[in-house]
Amino acid sequence: MAGYAVLDFETTGFAADRHDRVVEVGVVLLSPDGDTEDEWSTLLDPGRDVGRTDIHGITASDVLGAPTFAAIAPRLLHDLRGRVVVTHNISFDLRFLGAELRRAGVALETPWLTGLCTMKWAGRMLPASSRKLQDCCDAAGVALLDAHSALADAKAAAGLLKCMMERGGIPLPWEDEVRGADEFPWPEVAVAEVQLVVRGAAPPRRPAGWLDRIVARMPRQGDAKVEAYLEVLESALLDCYLSRHEEETLVEIAEELCLSRHLLDEIHHEYLRSMAAVALADGVVTDQERADLLCVAELLGLTADHVDAALAKVSTRPASAEFALAAGDVLCLTGTMRRPRGEWKAELLSRGIATGSLTRRTRLLVAADPDSMSSKAKKAREYGIPTITEDALARLLG
Repeated sequence: MAGYAVLDFETTGFAADRHDRVVEVGVVLLSPDGDTEDEWSTLLDPGRDVGRTDIHGITASDVLGAPTFAAIAPRLLHDLRGRVVVTHNISFDLRFLGAELRRAGVALETPWLTGLCTMKWAGRMLPASSRKLQDCCDAAGVALLDAHSALADAKAAAGLLKCMMERGGIPLPWEDEVRGADEFPWPEVAVAEVQLVVRGAAPPRRPAGWLDRIVARMPRQGDAKVEAYLEVLESALLDCYLSRHEEETLVEIAEELCLSRHLLDEIHHEYLRSMAAVALADGVVTDQERADLLCVAELLGLTADHVDAALAKVSTRPASAEFALAAGDVLCLTGTMRRPRGEWKAELLSRGIATGSLTRRTRLLVAADPDSMSSKAKKAREYGIPTITEDALARLLG
């Protein structure tokens, strides 16, 4: 195997087989050991509007003079040959890769390839709070400097892969899954020199609102197909609006992933409960938050009664329930607390919970000041370990 080819596409939307197109591609080539050998990116002229500028930061003027996907396809195929394709949400990126190659007149004569999904394997190997690339990177200590820039996302996914290779041992846990992927017969196309267009300074993006935090409240799914559907659903609902194209695309993705109606109902109810948990995090549901809850409920085929039920259910949950503690967990305490630290340690020990220095095995950092800039707090943020207050610890322990 020549190594890995890590891909990321920024797109105009989600409907790969219809009207949506790729507007930026990022590629990072890795050795079999996960070391970077080469990288490149370019904006692309999609031949239509650029879609959600508020998400990917690309404007119509940015893609003026950029190459088309057909123009960069030969170089991309050359770089993929002999390598295992890696992306964060493999079903999404491979769907766009196949659609764009067909539009470029590149015929794939064999059944479609497989690849390695960092979103799936990070969920199994890292203590990430959600499937989002940023959260997975935080858990792995990997830098993601400009989310939703194709090259930055590809470099981050490459860093995730390297981290998981170091943790996975020999043989790597995904070897059976990707066996033969590096032998996929990519078409031979003559590589021509193409002028790449790298994005400049992106316009300011919309500040992260409370809806953006929902994904961090949702439990990780054991089913990679559910994770793949949620990744698209979350992006589609960020503006509390589903266009007809987005609705149709979600239906197609659900059908492609073989998600049953019963499972989809469960996913949608859990999404609404996650929204309710975020809305109630400060103890108050504002008029705007309730309006958003009602709007999203309607988009998901749910009712106002479901909103009330979701709010009632999450109001009875312990704060930060996603961080439920169990015997065998290790906590780290820092700062001067109201209750003597010795008492906290004794109570935790009585529940089978250990305390100690902060390492990657630490479940939570309990800090007198969660905004502390102490070495422990900085290391916790680097490792992606949640930091909670003394009061939150008391609530977790009932």
